[in-house]
Amino acid sequence: MLEAAVERVKSEGLLLDYANIELENLIRTAGVPRSTVFRIWPDRMAFIADLVRALFEADPGFEAGFDGETLGMLQQAFGAPAGATRSAEEKQVALRAAVRVAVAHNIVAVENSMAWRAYKTMSAALASGDAVPGGDEIRTLLGEIEDRYVDRMSALYAQLNAAVGIRMRDGVTEGDLALAIMSVIDGMADHRRINPPFVDRARRVEMGPEGPMDWHLAGLAVYGVYAAFTEERDDETATAGEEP
Repeated sequence: MLEAAVERVKSEGLLLDYANIELENLIRTAGVPRSTVFRIWPDRMAFIADLVRALFEADPGFEAGFDGETLGMLQQAFGAPAGATRSAEEKQVALRAAVRVAVAHNIVAVENSMAWRAYKTMSAALASGDAVPGGDEIRTLLGEIEDRYVDRMSALYAQLNAAVGIRMRDGVTEGDLALAIMSVIDGMADHRRINPPFVDRARRVEMGPEGPMDWHLAGLAVYGVYAAFTEERDDETATAGEEP
């Protein structure tokens, strides 16, 4: 049943009223016993909740925080020869390089993710103000998915901060940073679907000694959030910490 539903979501997406996820239709498609299906899932919303969990858990980008290519870009930006040291300025240059390249790629990867499209559909259904089938259950499910994603991203940002020699400002946490950046990407992806040429147009901006560079608008926004939420560690803190 879940395999049949995943294939349907791949080809059709998840409709706002979940009309394309009907149990009786999927039972015929999957060729499974009807009695067994209703013993496992007493109603359609119970099935949809398991379907959305399956979509996210099968997405390696959700499990790792980023898709594989974006993670590779981050590792390359922060990769340094064994024993090499970097000044505070060089680490900030590395941070900007990571954000500039990774965000421009990740916003496209996110939009093309089947799991993320399902998440957006369910979010839009809840935000519409209309009666949504299983609204309370869907809100609980989306909260669970967001919490898990923020936990993963918090751990990743803690590693990046250690590598770059920065820390969170007093009053905010890596979880706050993860939620703020997720909101930026989420909103930017919405505008990108409406007006991609405006959002994707490169902005040539000078941020530091690396000189003028082409930035995606989402990259600039994410770097602005990162800079606002973090500060340079003092020498004593930086020496005590270990880079990942």
